[in-house]
Order: sequence, then C-alpha cells, then structure tokens
Amino acid sequence: MLDSKKAFIVYNKLFQYGIADAFVGGLYKGSLSVKDLKLKGNFGLGAPDLLDGELTILDGKVYQTKATGETIEPDNEFKTSLSFVTFFKPNINFIIKKRTDEKLLLYKISQVLSNKNAMYAIKISGKFYNVKTRAFPPVKNKPFPTLTSILDTQKVFDFPEKEGTLVGYYIPEYLNGINVKGFHFHFLSTDRKHGGHVLNFIGENLKIEIAELKSFELETSRDSDFQNFNFKGKDNEILKNIEQGY
Repeated sequence: MLDSKKAFIVYNKLFQYGIADAFVGGLYKGSLSVKDLKLKGNFGLGAPDLLDGELTILDGKVYQTKATGETIEPDNEFKTSLSFVTFFKPNINFIIKKRTDEKLLLYKISQVLSNKNAMYAIKISGKFYNVKTRAFPPVKNKPFPTLTSILDTQKVFDFPEKEGTLVGYYIPEYLNGINVKGFHFHFLSTDRKHGGHVLNFIGENLKIEIAELKSFELETSRDSDFQNFNFKGKDNEILKNIEQGY
C-alpha cells in the first residue's frame, strides 16, 4: 500500500503496478486502489479489477470504459491489477494538421524519438475518425482464463467521428513482458463518455505531446496469486555463461 504522507510529485517517472506477462496469464484481481494510483501519476492507462473494461488516466482523473460501452469515474476504493502512470510534463510538442492514419502517424512520432531505448509518454489530442476501441467484460470465476483464450469476448466499438485524446506510451523492446513493447494507447472522448483500448484510428488537426521518461518504478502485488504465478523462462545464454564464468 502506498503511503500518501510520503507522496510527492516527480515528473516523467514511470510508475508501473503489476507485470504484463502475469496479467495476460490471468492475474486480473485488482489490488491497488485508484486513490493510491493517483498519488503516482496523472496520466496513463491500465486494467480494472477483474478485467472489467479498460482504464484511462487523464488530467489526474481515472476513467473506466466498460464492455457495455459506458465510461465512468470509479470511486477511490476501486482497484486496478495492472497500471502505468506518470506525472506528465512534455518536452516535445508538434502539430499534424493533415488527416493521417494510425500507421503513418506512429511512424512520424517514431522519427522524433531520439532515444530508441527510452520510455516515452505520449498524448495525442484532436479530431479522430473511424476510431476503433475495445473493452473486455469482467471475469467471474477462478481459475481465470488467459487473455488470449477469451479474445472472442472483447467488445469492439466504432466511432465514426469523435474529438478526444489518445493516452499512451512507447516502451522499448527490453521491457517487453514486464510492460508492453512498442506503442500502446487508450482513447478518451472529450465529453468523457467514450473510450477503450485503441485498435485503429485516423486523426486530423492533432496536437502531439511527448515526454521522455527518465526513470522507472515497479510495484507488484503481495497476494498469493502473484507470489505463486509461474512465469515462463526467458533465458539469456550470454548472461548465463558470464555468471557461470565461461
């Protein structure tokens, strides 16, 4: 549990709660409260307790987009099982006026990321067309299924035209499994009524704000499910040989 008395703002430090590989493997039970999450960042994304939709954190508020399509602000005692947040302070800003699809936009963004092995928080605001998002319905009974086995239960939403914000990150290869490598975005409409994990979009008159994240803090659950989770091995033979002296 985080101590609110010791909390203070450090900009552009990534705080992560949970491990992506464990979450994908079925650890959906939330154990960090929204109240404590807000102490660690005002911008980010995550997963709700029991996989009940998607979480988007913007301007210090937490929004939950459910599989019903409804987006709400959960109360402070609501729990998350996996979250990535930062106190966002961008150091790169630019505008793209021309209508641009997701692939081209992410390519243009990647060209301004000078350190390919850094972590970046990315905010994209403007007008979006053909936004496709998704959210999962809640799971109920243990043992919880792996995420890949229940992809057919996800609910997909198509928004022909919406003003809003993409909230997300670029994560380098070496953190894959702990986090999710590459670009990862959630969408939140300006009226705060629509959202979800982003699958596709086209944008126009976009304001792009990027913050290079300077440090990383990881916290994991103390419950028995996490303590007993069987992570798959990721052997690095070179490091193994060095440790063993040959």
